[in-house]
Amino acid sequence: MKLHRVLAPLVVLAAAMLAHRATADDTTVRLGIQPAPVLSWVVKEQGLLEKRGFKPQWTVFPYAAPELEAMAAGSIDLAVMGTLPMVMVALKDADIWYIYDELGNGSGMVVAASSPIRTASDLKGKKIAFPGKASQQYGLLMSYIGAAGVPESEVDLIKANVPDMQTLLEKGEIDGFLGWAPYTSEAVRKGAARLLWTSDDLQKLKAGHWLNAGWAVRAAFAKANPGAVEALIAALHEATGMLRDNPDAVIPIFAKATGLSAEASSYVVKNNHFIYFDPKDTLPAVGPVKAMFELLTRYKVVPDDQRIDQTLATFVHPEFVAKVLAQPR
Repeated sequence: MKLHRVLAPLVVLAAAMLAHRATADDTTVRLGIQPAPVLSWVVKEQGLLEKRGFKPQWTVFPYAAPELEAMAAGSIDLAVMGTLPMVMVALKDADIWYIYDELGNGSGMVVAASSPIRTASDLKGKKIAFPGKASQQYGLLMSYIGAAGVPESEVDLIKANVPDMQTLLEKGEIDGFLGWAPYTSEAVRKGAARLLWTSDDLQKLKAGHWLNAGWAVRAAFAKANPGAVEALIAALHEATGMLRDNPDAVIPIFAKATGLSAEASSYVVKNNHFIYFDPKDTLPAVGPVKAMFELLTRYKVVPDDQRIDQTLATFVHPEFVAKVLAQPR
C-alpha cells in the first residue's frame, strides 16, 4: 500500500506529461503568410514551432483577401496580414479573432527623386499612383492632403498594382506613388524616388507607430488549441529577439521571402520602413484598432458602422499574448 501511494502520483504525473507532449506533437498548425519581410518567415526557416512540439503547414498568399477566404473556409488556422482587412472581415464574420500586433509603419508615399514636390499643396495636378480606394494607403493620403486643405479632385490619382509602381515612376508616367515596403523603400534605395512621408508621420496608433499588420486566428481553432496559439506567439517573440540581437542573420531570410536582394531587405529593416514591435508591445488592444477605423471612416475608405464597438470587443483577444508575457523567461 505504501509503495502504491508513492507510485500513484508519479504515474499520474508521467501520464499527464505524455498527454501534453502527445497533444503538441499531434497538433498540425496551418499558417498563412505573405511574401514580405515578416517575422513568420524567421519562425518558418528556424523551425521555431517544431522546437515547441508542433507541426506547422505554411501556405504563402499574395495578399490578405485570399488568406481571409482560406480562414473562412477552414483551410488555414492562423495568418499574418494587414490589420484593416481583418477588421473589415470581423464586421461580417465573428469567427476571426485578432491576437497579435506585429508591425508598425509600413506604408508611405514616394515621389520622383528630382521632383519639386515637398508638401501636400505641391500634389495639385500631379499624377499619383495608389492601390485603390479600399486601401489604407488611400485613407492615409486623404488625411495628408485633407489636413492641408487640398481637395482630392485636384490630385490625379491613378490606380495601379504596387509592384508595378516603381517602373511607372522611372518611365515618367507618374509623379509619385503610394504603397508599402519593400516597394516604396526599394524605389528610394535605388535612387529613383524620394520619401515624402510614411504612415508614422501621419498617425501614431501603437507604441509611437502606425499599426500596420498583425495576426488573426479562427476562433474555433483558438478555443480548441490555445497552446498552439501561445506557441506561435512565443516563437514570434523569439524571432524578434533574433532580429534585435543579430539582424544580419535574419535579413537573408527576409530576402528569400520577398525575392529581393539582401541589400533591399537590409534597407527596410535598418531604415525602419517596417517597425517590428517589441514583445511587450505585441499585446493587441481595442483603442489603436478603433482609431485606425475612425480615421479611415472619416475619409470614406471604409463605411461607418455603428457596431464597431461591439465588434472590436469580441474581435480583439489580448489574453494569448498576456499569458506568454507572464511566463518566466
